[in-house]
Amino acid sequence: MEKLLKWSIENSQDVGTDPGSHQQKPPNPEVLAQLFGQPDDAQLMREAMNTILDPNADVDTKETAFDNLEMLVENLDNANNLESLDLWAPLIEQLVDPSPVFRKMACWVIGTAVQNNPKSQAALLMYPNAIPRLLHIAFKDTSKEARLKAMYSLSSAIRNHPTGYESFKNAEGWQTLLSIIRQEGLDKSDEETKNIPGSERHLYDSDEDIRRRSIFLLAGILSTEPLKDKIEILRSLSAVPSLLELLHVEGSYSAIEKVVQILLVIAKSQAGLTEEEKEGIRKGLRRAKDDGLLDLDETQNEELTAEWRLLEQELNSENNL
Repeated sequence: MEKLLKWSIENSQDVGTDPGSHQQKPPNPEVLAQLFGQPDDAQLMREAMNTILDPNADVDTKETAFDNLEMLVENLDNANNLESLDLWAPLIEQLVDPSPVFRKMACWVIGTAVQNNPKSQAALLMYPNAIPRLLHIAFKDTSKEARLKAMYSLSSAIRNHPTGYESFKNAEGWQTLLSIIRQEGLDKSDEETKNIPGSERHLYDSDEDIRRRSIFLLAGILSTEPLKDKIEILRSLSAVPSLLELLHVEGSYSAIEKVVQILLVIAKSQAGLTEEEKEGIRKGLRRAKDDGLLDLDETQNEELTAEWRLLEQELNSENNL
């Protein structure tokens, strides 16, 4: 009320004969909402979560509540308020909900809340089960949509955030990404999933879209220092042969460009490459060329060709012997 009164006084002063000499400022929308008894964003966020947790609410109603919450946390302040409103814990709990729809929506809300938001990234990482659950969904969920949203959340949570990367690494995130890239699919010995009907088991095979998200996430992780530890992990997991194989099976040139960028980062790293590793990459590149990978017009493959040449130069550089 005090803010609204101040606005009224400021905008009711005599502005003289020139009506353009004083530009009227609109009142604060939140103040107006409170004045007329409308809920503010914090109340709306609480109400959305209450609906999500309501056992009597139907699927459509809960999905609408998730939609509303996701739109609200697009606002940076609202996203940062998830912690003060005690909404992170119940949101993360939705990652293990029996419904794939709710798992997907929870991933979506989390990804939006932490995207380019260090404060919310840090808040999410206060919950040690968050990253492992997202990785589990990304690799083993029966819902492709949930897996894609989990990849979105993971990317938003760990990029440019050292603590997020450590959580990812400690939760065997590297192994998960490479398993997706290698299309290793379902671990049939997994007690949690062994009873899934055969008609649904194919959903565990790594979809091309999810594989590409993994490639882009891998490239994003390798775009920030320090790199030595990351390169050593990749080499210990025999990632290079798997990356080279992607040059033959991947149909997206943007994804192939990312693969070449990853190989270039590895080749240029201080960890260096053995001659055997370098020769393996050379053979992989020659095979891909022979398969016609670069047989496109100049406008289609300009960036890919440039990255490719840089990689070849690096492999032939004396600095990497």
